[in-house]
Amino acid sequence: MNKWRGVIIDDQQSAIDHIMEEVKDLPFVEIIGTFTNPKAGAQFLHINPVDFMILDVELENTNAFRFLASLSNPKIPTILYTAYDKYEDEGYDRAFVDVLLKPVSRSRLLGALRRLDKDLKALLPVTDYPLELYYDFFQVKGPVRFQRQMVWFKDLVYADMQNGKLYLHLQDGTSLETNSTFGRIMELLPSKWFMECAKSVVFNINFYKGVVEGAVVLTALKEGGQENLTLPKGSRQAFPDFFAFVDSNIL
Repeated sequence: MNKWRGVIIDDQQSAIDHIMEEVKDLPFVEIIGTFTNPKAGAQFLHINPVDFMILDVELENTNAFRFLASLSNPKIPTILYTAYDKYEDEGYDRAFVDVLLKPVSRSRLLGALRRLDKDLKALLPVTDYPLELYYDFFQVKGPVRFQRQMVWFKDLVYADMQNGKLYLHLQDGTSLETNSTFGRIMELLPSKWFMECAKSVVFNINFYKGVVEGAVVLTALKEGGQENLTLPKGSRQAFPDFFAFVDSNIL
């Protein structure tokens, strides 16, 4: 059985103990070292290969960014763990795996671990959590160079292709354009909550209202109340999973 081996470096033992408690029953994740002293952690990492690291931002006499730069392998996949939300933007800008705020919930921690590796993502449990507790996201480029916008899966109402471009339509009413492909987003989105209803159209079933006059109707919450959105509906032969979903919701 494959195991993803990691270390935790945090100058607060209570923070380490909390994470250890949350991962103790995950058979595919093994924490092989914990350190409150960053120098001891660096020495361990110099001779022991690991698959990932959970790293506090503010460490004794240093910080996470200087600590990583001092390592012989500074490209270890790293999850930042911090009590200060001011580090979130910098963490995402620097392409860390994820940024967790203390004290992290189990569902949020699992979301971060799923981002480490696609094989691990397939192994970690998701069935016990509703989408609002499923913490995963992707980042959309632009329109300004080097700019990134984080999109949480739970906020995505639907996505579709328009004139060769992929558009992401969010719960707040905004739409983001990306050069990514429809196939790529289907690889990323959890099939438990996202359903393809027509060619290059996928929607979040948490916003599903019904099928009316041959169209799929979604209900999104807006500041002024609710707004209904309509999407095209493909054929039963082409989209059997969607029609199975529709049929299962008929009394």
